[in-house]
Amino acid sequence: MLSKTDNLNIIKRVYNSLKASVISHQFGAGERLNIEVLAEDLRVSITPVRESLLRLVAEGLIINVPKMGFFMRTLSEADIRDLYEMNHILTTWSINQLMGDQVPGLRLGMPELVALNKKLKLSDSPSDEIIADSCGAIFEFCARRSGNLEIVGRVKNVNDRLNHIRVCESRMEQTPVIQLIEITRQGIDGNYIDLKTLFDEQYSRSVVLLPHVMRQRILPVIAVADESAARVVGVLGAGAVAK
Repeated sequence: MLSKTDNLNIIKRVYNSLKASVISHQFGAGERLNIEVLAEDLRVSITPVRESLLRLVAEGLIINVPKMGFFMRTLSEADIRDLYEMNHILTTWSINQLMGDQVPGLRLGMPELVALNKKLKLSDSPSDEIIADSCGAIFEFCARRSGNLEIVGRVKNVNDRLNHIRVCESRMEQTPVIQLIEITRQGIDGNYIDLKTLFDEQYSRSVVLLPHVMRQRILPVIAVADESAARVVGVLGAGAVAK
């Protein structure tokens, strides 16, 4: 019989695994998350899987439909725009706190961004996933510096819900890494006014790109459908289509 500690470790492992899969959209939008299948894949009982899914529901990452089960949440363009706005409000509040806490003649900056700055500089072409994760990390660092744990929790949740969208956004931008390097540099140097301006620009750019990002997420599905239709036409032949 497993101890209480063992059970907690299992639940933690299952939760982390499922959350990573949900955030990275390894499940399709609207896809049903079958508890039995997930339990079998993770080699655990259904209890830790159900508990983990309920926790993800509470975090707004998936939904629970009574008598039907758990499903991936489908975010509309308006939903995503609201999340971008919420993140911008929270980040702006955090930076305002940083500026308010500054001591005249003393510039401390954010040394926790140094490692991220070096990581972005060392990579010739970081993946879209690294860009998205780095973007979220910057927002979280700012929130942590504000000293308000409520803000930190909300920023982390928004990061989780926007991660896949930021991956898609990165695919559309030519040099997203340059923008992030500049943001980290201003944060390290403690230039919070310039940092706030950069965040404003990033927010405005994300809102402008959002409709295109939404189309980008939809087009691959359409392309697959068109390709399937083309194969059918090829099999039937022109004469069969003409009928």
